[in-house]
Amino acid sequence: MPARDPRTRARLLAVACFAFFIVGGLGRLALGDGLTAWDQSALASVAAVRIPAITSLMKALSAIGAGEIAIPIGFVVAWLLVRRGDRSAARCYAVTTLSGWALNLGLKALFQRPRPSILPHLDRAGGFSYPSGHAMLAPLVFGLGAFLLTRDSPAPARRMIRLGTALIAVAIGFSRVYLAVHYPSDVVAALLAGTAWSSLGVAVASPLDKRSSSTV
Repeated sequence: MPARDPRTRARLLAVACFAFFIVGGLGRLALGDGLTAWDQSALASVAAVRIPAITSLMKALSAIGAGEIAIPIGFVVAWLLVRRGDRSAARCYAVTTLSGWALNLGLKALFQRPRPSILPHLDRAGGFSYPSGHAMLAPLVFGLGAFLLTRDSPAPARRMIRLGTALIAVAIGFSRVYLAVHYPSDVVAALLAGTAWSSLGVAVASPLDKRSSSTV
């Protein structure tokens, strides 16, 4: 069976992630206090296993997802794409990440969910809670960047790098729950939305050249 082209796979992934995000968002509105009660229970379970070494690691992961580190990394990714002559991919990356950041702000304003208050915050947090900004931008800055930079890499290296960035995105999301600045549902929704937006960017804007035609 012939492999689907990258844009087709990206469209399918975007549709799937957006579908789950929309269902989750409607569930957030419909369940309200019920979902918050589950979130609070999950937060308490995570807090019960906190130890200083893990807390330090979680703070480091959260810092990676913050703008002070993620934004410079984004500039480096865009510069690398331009430097190798892949200006279409650089535009795709810049437009998708910036619009994804704007989308996150819009979703926060739409849902207006307060931050968790049942536990002390172990990291800084401001604004509304749903969806998590750190967790939504991680697939955009790191995941999309890895996808575009590794399109012409050997398959084993390409898969390993992409898997690594996916794990980093999940770890950043989990760190926000561990530090009690987000509910679990904030993070799950954000990872879905970020992945969906990244996939949509590839499907709409990524050039179909010899690099993007490689098998994922």
